[in-house]
Amino acid sequence: MKGIGSITDMLVFALIVSVAMTLVLSATGGPTLGNARYAASFSSSFLLTIQNSTADQFGGLEYNLGAFGFDLPSIGSTTKTLRYKTLAELLAEDALLNMKIEVAGNDVQSLRLNEDLDEKLGRFLKSALDEIVGGRFGYRLHACTEPIDVGTARLHFETTVENLAGWSRQAWTESSVVPLPVSGGELLSRVENALGLGPLPVDVDPILEMTLEIWST
Repeated sequence: MKGIGSITDMLVFALIVSVAMTLVLSATGGPTLGNARYAASFSSSFLLTIQNSTADQFGGLEYNLGAFGFDLPSIGSTTKTLRYKTLAELLAEDALLNMKIEVAGNDVQSLRLNEDLDEKLGRFLKSALDEIVGGRFGYRLHACTEPIDVGTARLHFETTVENLAGWSRQAWTESSVVPLPVSGGELLSRVENALGLGPLPVDVDPILEMTLEIWST
């Protein structure tokens, strides 16, 4: 409960700062240097919110587990309910369960492992991020893993959630990384099993990079 209280305090503080700076901008008018500073401050608060806000704060998320592919530890039913993972952790789980395998530059769609999570999380994040932004800016959140190249095959994950309707100018870009819920060795082993290959002489960095673009008029 203490952790949830701290997150709530952080969100309230970020909202107060945003409202205060909005009032300043309204008084000065137009996209000025102050607007760029506001975009920078807002994007930092936005990324912190993604990394600290839980799914439960936005109604929770359920998805049906795929029958094949990468599996997370201690899963005992075909439906998984996500409440206490942060939005960033949801993206990391999506990355682990839905890595794409490209062969000769083309996605092998049959090896997408849990499209139910991928589709539901996309809608869930769009709703949650719209609520966080509250119409103050347009945004584009792009998340991707570092590609793993093995000969003619390439394994990677990327997804984009955005709301740019009515916004015409990119005001700020900021990036952050979150770990995938597996070690580098375990991820490499899963890749080897998925591709039916022996030990691969490659290093794997099990992280997800999130890049946030803030857009204004």
